Amino acid sequence: MLKKSMRVLLAALCAIGLFAGTASARDEVLLQDMINLEKAYIPPLFFTNQADMLLPAKKGMMILRSEWNAFKLAYYDYKPNYNNWQVYLDTAEYAIQDAEAIVASVTPANPATLILAHEALEGVRMTMLELRTHNGFPKFITDAMTTYHGPMEYIVIALKTQPMSPALIEDVTATYKIAEKAWTKVEKCPVDPGMWGFSNEKMQLYYSLLVKERAALDNFAAALESGDPAAIKMTGTLAIKQPFVDAYILFADLTPFAPPAQ
Repeated sequence: MLKKSMRVLLAALCAIGLFAGTASARDEVLLQDMINLEKAYIPPLFFTNQADMLLPAKKGMMILRSEWNAFKLAYYDYKPNYNNWQVYLDTAEYAIQDAEAIVASVTPANPATLILAHEALEGVRMTMLELRTHNGFPKFITDAMTTYHGPMEYIVIALKTQPMSPALIEDVTATYKIAEKAWTKVEKCPVDPGMWGFSNEKMQLYYSLLVKERAALDNFAAALESGDPAAIKMTGTLAIKQPFVDAYILFADLTPFAPPAQ
């Protein structure tokens, strides 16, 4: 009886291990497909933020649509829980549809409206961040960067658009503390060079940009500490944004947009 019980237990454990391994393998494939989707998503997000990039934006949206359709077809029923899975995919779909409609409506006479497509696409990365956060993918590097982008962009826009005042300095100081914590999570978030297709040189470039952004944040913190309005504005606008943008765009697949070889 004891031997029989042990055999049953061992068989159960093997079955659990087998199914756990299968689930892990499926999640690994899903993770790679999420990465591929992200690499297709970032170019149109980038191009729709520039009024003179309508043609690349259109091409980027076509590539994103193709990648998104394949991803949604493969994974819509991956987890049969609408409120914790499908709702995010539906929300992202609507955002992509909105961006497509806006890009299609832009003409050379109204290029500034392209930014509206960028704003629609912002919703995609926020939605996918929530999907991953609620479904066991807490350390996805571009999600960490998205979390940082919010407070960083708030600081940049506030300092660009509002007159300098003690209240503004207090506001951006509080936001800086949020941004700094978020950037620390970016620095600690692992990046799998194989899954992202990063060469050693690209990884080195990425790490150098992390260092640049950390230095920019430190400079901004020193300016806030000094209370010097000119220094605060100088260190809290493009200086803290550009290294982040340069790092984020590394995760895009820009190969389809490269000029033809001579």
